[in-house]
Amino acid sequence: MDVLQNYMTYNTCFKIAKTTEDNPDVPSSRAAKIIRKYQELHPYNISQKAEIIVETFLDTTSTKIGGRGKMMVITSSRLAAVRYYHEVKRYIREKKYENVDILTAFSGVVHDGDEEYTEPKLNVRKDGTHISESQTKAEFHDNFNVLIVAEKYQTGFDEPLLHTMIVDKKLKSVKAVQTLSRLNRTCAGKVDTFVLDFVNTKEDILEAFQPFYQETYLQQEVNVDLIYQTQKELRGYGIYSEDDIEAFAKEYFRYDKQDSRAMGRMTSVLLPVAGRYNKKTPDERYQFRRQLRSLIKWYGYISQIVRMFDKDLHKEFVFCSYLINLLPVEKVDMIDLEGKLKLEYYKLQKTYDGAIMLSEQKGVYEPAKQKGAMGFDEKEPLDEIIDKINEKFKGNFTDGDKVLLTALRDKLMNDQRLSSMAKSSDPQIFTESIFPKAFDDAALESYTESQDTYTSLFEDRNKYNAIMGALAEVIYREMRK
Repeated sequence: MDVLQNYMTYNTCFKIAKTTEDNPDVPSSRAAKIIRKYQELHPYNISQKAEIIVETFLDTTSTKIGGRGKMMVITSSRLAAVRYYHEVKRYIREKKYENVDILTAFSGVVHDGDEEYTEPKLNVRKDGTHISESQTKAEFHDNFNVLIVAEKYQTGFDEPLLHTMIVDKKLKSVKAVQTLSRLNRTCAGKVDTFVLDFVNTKEDILEAFQPFYQETYLQQEVNVDLIYQTQKELRGYGIYSEDDIEAFAKEYFRYDKQDSRAMGRMTSVLLPVAGRYNKKTPDERYQFRRQLRSLIKWYGYISQIVRMFDKDLHKEFVFCSYLINLLPVEKVDMIDLEGKLKLEYYKLQKTYDGAIMLSEQKGVYEPAKQKGAMGFDEKEPLDEIIDKINEKFKGNFTDGDKVLLTALRDKLMNDQRLSSMAKSSDPQIFTESIFPKAFDDAALESYTESQDTYTSLFEDRNKYNAIMGALAEVIYREMRK
């Protein structure tokens, strides 16, 4: 499963919780209220985090996978794991909760003041017997629902019922991927996962995942009202109506047990909707699918932290979740420019008539997976495609700029980390998400080394972006050879 689908850093979670205060359609849950309260307190106060852990479990995790969802808490040290364990237990006793059962997992002996703790000493069944380290995994699967760990079980732990992860530890590189991937196992009834991260930023996790995945996506902050705006825009296409949603919901939410023909009846409801979709233009179909995915993603994302009491919106979310799988996606033929495309320097400034060395490359321009960025739904004449690519090359480029381009290109080509990301990323992810940061660093470093040469680069934002865009495409092709 996609463990980044519902990934919330603490600040993002707080912003979403905050937007619900004055929104009568989306009342706050207990967890959201505590997160708002936590904003005003010391960021390392374990007692406040313990409250968030327990209330998030009750509000979110315990409702998942048919009520069998489990949570893992990642702590920064064995001592932190012990203190979290005691504080979570204290909060459970204080609130008199009876359906939150916790375990901890760490190696060796931990000393906290005069006390000495081991994993078997802390982990106790309801009958009072202690759980050995070799029994922890099985007990967690059968009888417990929250596991607080320190290093242990961050890798190689296979528990399909694990739905939620609370992170209170800095995660880097492959360790971040291995840790968060504890959530990715599938099982019947598991449709999503949830991560709440107190320590790492969105950029930290994106940087860790990108080298290992062809496409990585982390949700930005989403205002609750955006869901209703997207809902309104979807209805505006006239592809489905309230009657379609109700007809589908009647089958999906049947009080009596669904029979073997239920899926067929639900599909029958969706087929006329798909017919109306097929009558739209290619651009309308693309925009509709894009909005449909947004509604599904945002609803699932926000509903992890606030209770969505809008029953009609929930019906529409379920309806859209099934509809998206029924709608065909347009196939985009690859545009083969091998041996045909040569970007020359006079394209930048026609008074210059020579070819720039950086552009003496043959390659294939692949149409991007269009997300509002440049892309081609249909085949276009070669010269039109070249014109679109070169729209970014505007301004007065000089011979000095040619030297600047070459120097920046050499510096970036020697960046081994950038090369690794180029080989494991698709063109759009590389040029839009990865390359700009590397270019910024290289440009700043070059400016520090030679201010006179690079001053003009920082004085003209259009020139800066034009050079960055040109280099991104060329370097991507060269690094993937």
